[in-house]
Amino acid sequence: MRIEINEAAEFFRQNDDYLILMHASPDGDTLGCGNALCTALQRMGKNAKAVCPDEIPHRFDYLSEGVKQQEFEYRTIVAVDVADSKLLGDMKELGDMADLCIDHHESNKDYAKRLLLREHYASACELMYEVLVALGADIDRIIANCLYTGVATDTGCFKFSNTKPQTHITAAKLMECGAEIAPINYAMFELKTQGRIKLEQEVLSNMRFYGDGHVAVVSVMLDTLAKLPDVDSDDVGAMASIPRQIDGVDIGISIKEKKQGYFKASLRSSERINVADIAGGFGGGGHARAAGCSFYCSYEDAEKQIVAAACEALKQAGII
Repeated sequence: MRIEINEAAEFFRQNDDYLILMHASPDGDTLGCGNALCTALQRMGKNAKAVCPDEIPHRFDYLSEGVKQQEFEYRTIVAVDVADSKLLGDMKELGDMADLCIDHHESNKDYAKRLLLREHYASACELMYEVLVALGADIDRIIANCLYTGVATDTGCFKFSNTKPQTHITAAKLMECGAEIAPINYAMFELKTQGRIKLEQEVLSNMRFYGDGHVAVVSVMLDTLAKLPDVDSDDVGAMASIPRQIDGVDIGISIKEKKQGYFKASLRSSERINVADIAGGFGGGGHARAAGCSFYCSYEDAEKQIVAAACEALKQAGII
């Protein structure tokens, strides 16, 4: 059932004992939403806990500044920035029981009992900001930092084509609320661990090109990660943006080995290609310019399939 912002605010007023689900391979948007909502609900006197199936990279530690550790039996499940319960990994069963999902992905599977969706928003944190305003929450520095992080990261620091005038307006309002944009932007977009630099070297050394140079593919294999113990999941996730930084590349693909026989592909594209359609052909989804899907096969087969689909999309667009 689709609901509106005021209905979501009323839902939060009427219920309690919240379990807030954030997706696997967490990014700034799901973590920003989850921690902002958890903080706001706890300040209202509610019980709330934000959980993630994967380890949260340390650079996001500041997002939980306002969250209190509470022990209680959850009664109300809310998913934030989660388009499909499959994206919750080991917590998929909880996602299938979700009472409410707050999201901005056009590929949302409508799995929750209630869905607040704004697919034209650049980030779920933009939508969460409006929900918290409707709820009458005090959006101070702590909550503003959470929400700004999601807005900034899902827009590539406002460089991506999903950035709209309203995105800047929301960011400005969060700045007025005390969002500390300088340290956040440094941590999100400039700061790199030594492990990440070493991983980038490995990734660049094995990059392949297809489709007359319009498709670039990099891979992150488990044996590579075994040689780099100081690399975390956030470092690995950052590899997805590298292929699209190359002149002439319309589709960048990063293939990560999750375990033997299981691979996750992350796709990024120029405005000429909708990678959500490509990912959807393999049971995945996402946004027009950033999407993902999974493969249960050998690495060679995974790359062959995703490259073939990418090249077909380029042909359909008249690019090759």
